Amino acid sequence: MEEKNKQVILPPGITQRPDGRYMGRFSYQGERFTFYDKDLRKLMKKMQEKQYEMEHGFYCKETNIILDKWFSTWISEYKIHAVKAGTIEAYTTSYNLYIRKKLGKKKLTQIRSEHIQKLINEMTEEYAKSTINLVFIVLNGMYKQAVKNKIIAYNPLEAVTLPKAKKKREVRVLSMEEQKIFLQYAKESVYQDFYIVALNTGMRLGEMRGLMWKDIDFQNKVIHVRRTMRYFHGKGTVLDTPKTATSVRDIPMLDEVYEVLRRHKKEQMEYRFMLGDMWKEDFEDLVFTAPFGKHISDTAINMDMNAVVDRIKASGIEFDHIYPHVLRHTFATRGLEKGIPPKVMQELLGHTSITMTLDIYSHVLPDVKSKEIQKIANLFG
Repeated sequence: MEEKNKQVILPPGITQRPDGRYMGRFSYQGERFTFYDKDLRKLMKKMQEKQYEMEHGFYCKETNIILDKWFSTWISEYKIHAVKAGTIEAYTTSYNLYIRKKLGKKKLTQIRSEHIQKLINEMTEEYAKSTINLVFIVLNGMYKQAVKNKIIAYNPLEAVTLPKAKKKREVRVLSMEEQKIFLQYAKESVYQDFYIVALNTGMRLGEMRGLMWKDIDFQNKVIHVRRTMRYFHGKGTVLDTPKTATSVRDIPMLDEVYEVLRRHKKEQMEYRFMLGDMWKEDFEDLVFTAPFGKHISDTAINMDMNAVVDRIKASGIEFDHIYPHVLRHTFATRGLEKGIPPKVMQELLGHTSITMTLDIYSHVLPDVKSKEIQKIANLFG
C-alpha cells in the first residue's frame, strides 16, 4: 500500500497535471517554452532536443518549414536569376537524388550537423567526390540563406567534414597510333569531320555540338567558342552559355581544321540544296548536324564512336573503349607532348585554373608541378 502512494520524484521544471500528463517548462533568453506528454521520457527528450538547439545556436524562431519546401523556395526565389540554367538543373538533380529521401521531410530546425555528416559518410564509398561536393554546396547554400532569413541561427554545414579525394583514375588518351587508326576507320562515319575538328581543337562535346558557322572566322583562322548545347529535363535540348567564364575563348585553326571546315561547309550547302524540304533544322547555322539537318545528340556521337571501335576490332586490331571526352584529352596530351606551355593549354581548353590543367594531365607532365613550385622557390633564392 505504501508503494502505491509513493510519489515519483520529477526532474526540475517538470510537474504532473491532474489529467495525468507531464508538463515541462524552461526559459531561454527571456522566452518561455512549455511541453506536454503522457510519457515522461518522451517529454524529457523533447526538452533536451530544444535545449540542444538553443545551446548550439540552431534556434532562432519557431518554424514548421521542412527541407523540401525550403529547397523549392531557395531555388525559385534566390537562385533562379542568380545562376545559369545548367546550375539550377545540377542543384535540382543533386537534391532529388541524394538529399530528398534522407532529409527532405525534416524541419530545418531539426537537421543538425551529425545528420548531414551521416549522409556525407554514407555517400563516400559509393559516389565520386564531385557528387558529394555538390550535395554539400546545395545544402550549404540553402542553410546560408536560411541564416540570412533568420529562420535558423546557425549553419550546421560549418561543422561537417568532407571526405578526402580518392586517387583519380588516369584519363584515357589515344596514342599517336590509336589516333591514326581511329581516324582511318572513322572515314565511313558521317561524323568524320566532327572527330577531326574535336581532335585538333580540344573543344568539349557540347561546344562542338553548339558550334555555329558565325563562330568560324576563316579570314583570321580562328574558332570562337561562345556557347554549348545541353539537354535539360523538362526543357529538352537548348543552346546555353559556356560552362564557365573561361570557357568563352578563341581557338586558332590548324591548317587541317581550316581545310576540313571549308570542305564541310561546301558539302553541307550542297546537301541542304539536294534535300530541299527534307532538311529539317531545329537550330539555325549549326556547323555539325545529323544527316537531315537536326542537332546531333550526345548519344548519337557515343553510339557512332562505339561503331567505329567495333569496326576496328572486327579487323583484328585491339582497341579499348573510348568516349567523346577522350578526343579532348588526346588534343591536350598531344599539345603538351609537343611543348605547348601549360598556361597556353589552359586557355585553349577553357579551364578555370592552371592547377586544373596540371592535375588532369600530370600523366604527361610528371615534372611540371615540381618545376612550377621551383619558380616560386627561385623568388626567394
